[in-house]
Amino acid sequence: MDAVTPSPLGVTMDDVATRAGVSRATVSRVLGGRVQVSARAREQVLRAINELGYVPNLAASQLASGASSVVGLLLRDPRNPTYGLLHSRLQQETTDAELQLVTVVPSVAQRAEFEASSLQRLLGLRVGGLFVATGVLQSDLLTPFLSAVPVVSVGRVELDPRIHAVSYDEDAHGALLADRVVAHGHRRVAVLVTGPEVSTAENRRSLAIVTRLQERGAEVLEFEAHQFGVSGERDDEIIRVAREGGVTAAMFPSDWRAIHFLEIAVKAGVRVPDDLSVTGCDGIAPGLPLLGLATIRVPVETVARRGVEVMRQLMDAPEPVRARHELHRGYLIDGTTLSVPPLAGA
Repeated sequence: MDAVTPSPLGVTMDDVATRAGVSRATVSRVLGGRVQVSARAREQVLRAINELGYVPNLAASQLASGASSVVGLLLRDPRNPTYGLLHSRLQQETTDAELQLVTVVPSVAQRAEFEASSLQRLLGLRVGGLFVATGVLQSDLLTPFLSAVPVVSVGRVELDPRIHAVSYDEDAHGALLADRVVAHGHRRVAVLVTGPEVSTAENRRSLAIVTRLQERGAEVLEFEAHQFGVSGERDDEIIRVAREGGVTAAMFPSDWRAIHFLEIAVKAGVRVPDDLSVTGCDGIAPGLPLLGLATIRVPVETVARRGVEVMRQLMDAPEPVRARHELHRGYLIDGTTLSVPPLAGA
């Protein structure tokens, strides 16, 4: 009777050592990658790993060493191009920093309470650090764990001074967009204001836009949006006001909301920018040059790089480090959807 081939998950380090003809300690050194091992021994171990399909038990390794190179990431909906790019960049940066990233993504329909349970799942893996990249989860759900594991907010508005944060400068982004709209001559502007329960980032951007427009003497019509995961909220009302001549520009706190509005505007026969100027914020969505959307390109790459650098410092520090908040500013993309108001161009 033939011997049953064990499942790769059942293969142990001792099995690898026996197949390679080396000690268990040598296998451990090869897997660790930081201790000098002869080229011949390394080749034997790697060949044995490939033949047996050995998968290292990370949980056991970190329990044995008392430390973990695994870091968790709680990520908002990666269908949003900005979150998708942030995820990709964090994956690359953690790999370069010799860390391993485990990501949990709540489903589109799940709100803050489900993100809290996702947080519990990550912490249950005993990760050595935790990235939080979602604009829904409240900071008070993170604070009980600050003494147990390094936590870094990345790309989200962070108000708690006890939590390390590397974020986009949403106040600056809102002001940049508002200044540009006013500079084009717009004095009556519709702004979609997202509630903080939907996205703290969008909420911060939209409020910054409103504040700056009012400081510059513009009349602002606020349209509040409170439905989670829903694009197009209040679009019909903004179209109606634009047709009635109530506004000459519409500003949205994210590109995906602005792009959806552009689709509705085309169907409604509203010409952009001839009848109505439109702006977004993010600058990541595919095809933006073709759409010509006026927006802000948020510095995803910088935030990911600095977030991982901060995490590495926290994990290596022998003592707790005082929390800092970094803000990183993007740049304006002055697209074709922003122009002078109809009467000004007549």
